[in-house]
Amino acid sequence: MSSMFSHAIPPAPTPQPPAPMPDPESPAALEAKRRSQMDVMARAGRTSTILTAPENRGSTYSAAKLGSAA
Repeated sequence: MSSMFSHAIPPAPTPQPPAPMPDPESPAALEAKRRSQMDVMARAGRTSTILTAPENRGSTYSAAKLGSAA
């Protein structure tokens, strides 16, 4: 039973350096903020209510009845 605890302990892994903090004034962050603001401004009227991607919607408005095959 004592042989179960007598083996050598492996060395501890070396710690990784901490990741750098994001800079809110970096060009990439400013561009992402500008893009986000443009997306919000682009949503107005009817386009702001559509939640599906264009490929999932029909291309025209039709008077198809619910439950009809075509």
